[in-house]
Amino acid sequence: MSVFKTLFLVVVISYLVTACSSAERKAHKSQTKVNKSQVEMNERKMKIVEEYEKCVEKSSNDEELAKCKARLEAAQGL
Repeated sequence: MSVFKTLFLVVVISYLVTACSSAERKAHKSQTKVNKSQVEMNERKMKIVEEYEKCVEKSSNDEELAKCKARLEAAQGL
């Protein structure tokens, strides 16, 4: 009888360990995706800021400057 109890405990414990490690892997994978998305978003925002700065440098009048500001404000929704 004790052999069956031992075997049962081994099976249950191994199942629990497997389930926990699987959850950890899924959480890690999910966090990695979130981090990658955040990096991509930050890169895109930096590109928009650079484009805005170039646009402002090229602007020769208030109308062109207003277009630059409008483009920046539209991108701030990201």
